[in-house]
Amino acid sequence: MNAIRTLIIDDDVAVAGIHHGFLLARGGFEVVGMAHTGQQGLDLAAELLPELVLLDIHLPDMSGLDVLQQLRNRPSRPLDVLIITASRELDTVRAAMAGGVLHYLVKPFTSQALNDRLDEYLALRRELAAGTSAGPLDQESIDRLVAPSRLPAGPSSAVAIAAEPVARLPKGLSRPTLDAVVEALRSSREDVSAAGLALQLGLSRVSARRYLEYLVVHGFARLTPRYGAAGRPENRYLWKHGA
Repeated sequence: MNAIRTLIIDDDVAVAGIHHGFLLARGGFEVVGMAHTGQQGLDLAAELLPELVLLDIHLPDMSGLDVLQQLRNRPSRPLDVLIITASRELDTVRAAMAGGVLHYLVKPFTSQALNDRLDEYLALRRELAAGTSAGPLDQESIDRLVAPSRLPAGPSSAVAIAAEPVARLPKGLSRPTLDAVVEALRSSREDVSAAGLALQLGLSRVSARRYLEYLVVHGFARLTPRYGAAGRPENRYLWKHGA
């Protein structure tokens, strides 16, 4: 399968560059353009004819939802869209779903989270390519194609490991950020500090500590004070494997 022509639309130049570098390192994707406003993204989409768009919601001139709607209204070949944003409002998520996005990935997230979505997207593309010569589809094949997500909820997901539903998380904690903290903690080969995790995920130190303490209280992480120079010990956090 040829590399998938990809357009990145994100108002943050640094974030767009990170996405670009990730796709290049990963392979299977060709970044044909990067845009930092909605109109620039629409213009590049018309000019470059990408197959996949990584789209932010918060753009300086229009909402990413407006960009999504205009992309869908264009009489051109099908275009796949993956939303990457910090926006978590229910109305925004529902509007994106109605616009036919493949995934809605909330910042901050780990590289593994993005990699999982791209793995699924590539599997979908292979299935579509195989189906073009297979004749009419049966119901099982259609169900696989139209399902919003084919990835099972693995143990790295906070939704899977935490018994409490989203509504019962302590005030100020969000499920997407908890997911990101869990994945970062699980993938670390050594204990981490709240400051280190905050830097890795783009959180405040106070916020990172709250998520880590939540995992400790619920038995998914272990807290170990580390004593060094004179002064208060630094708290370190380690994932409880098998939790």
